[in-house]
Amino acid sequence: MRHDYDLPPDWEDFSDEEKSRWLTQERCRRQADRQGTNVNADVLEEEEESIERRIEARPGFVRLSEYR
Repeated sequence: MRHDYDLPPDWEDFSDEEKSRWLTQERCRRQADRQGTNVNADVLEEEEESIERRIEARPGFVRLSEYR
């Protein structure tokens, strides 16, 4: 499947419902961005927080900064 989405790193672990929701949110974010609305910043912030929560919740998660 060809697309121009930057999928999250754990995309394969998403359920079909999570994938559908993520793609819907991404399309809404892109539309808001094209329209120049203020919603874009709120959506991006929520998306970043969601990704961070998912990454931190994964078992065996190790921060790369600990190895520098």
